[in-house]
Amino acid sequence: MRKIILTLIMLFTVTSCIERKFDELKEIPKTDEEHIVYSILGRKEFAYHFNYQRGHNSVSIKVPKDIGFIMLDGAYQTVDYFHFLKFNNWFKKLIFENGIMPINQNQTLDCDNFAMLYKSLWSVAAYSSGNNFEFAVGLVVVSQNHPYGGVPQGGLHMLNIVFANKNYYIFEPQTGEFIELHRYPNQEHIKYIII
Repeated sequence: MRKIILTLIMLFTVTSCIERKFDELKEIPKTDEEHIVYSILGRKEFAYHFNYQRGHNSVSIKVPKDIGFIMLDGAYQTVDYFHFLKFNNWFKKLIFENGIMPINQNQTLDCDNFAMLYKSLWSVAAYSSGNNFEFAVGLVVVSQNHPYGGVPQGGLHMLNIVFANKNYYIFEPQTGEFIELHRYPNQEHIKYIII
């Protein structure tokens, strides 16, 4: 009993020191569109990629042709690869400094929450940068048949897809790991993409 009380006191002390001010939102990475060439992806481009199982530069992918693909806007702007790296470093710092960590998760802070936060912050970055289109960053619902990104196999899982100018990436927002879509071990088990 004494160990339990001591453990609870230690946990309270550690978690009570975390101030969630989200001051880092002021530092959200903005784009410098003057020197970057973006592509615009619409229904036609997404239909080509997923109906014909073709990823970036028409590389073969194994994503099922019958996935549910939901577009919330009419068109999206690809992400500059170097901006993607910069954004990921910023995101990792944001969640760490605000104590939003994937440790002992419950239903209020699990995979879908991390994936939606990541996508939403990309929308804020597009708006803050004065872009005409939202960045092509989406949500992926997948049957986690193989472990990936520090997440074990089993059940449905949610993570992100980023359509960058260098490649299309699957991003695990809980750990910061990413991989090209055509190398992603669970690509055959993707159920939905929401962008």
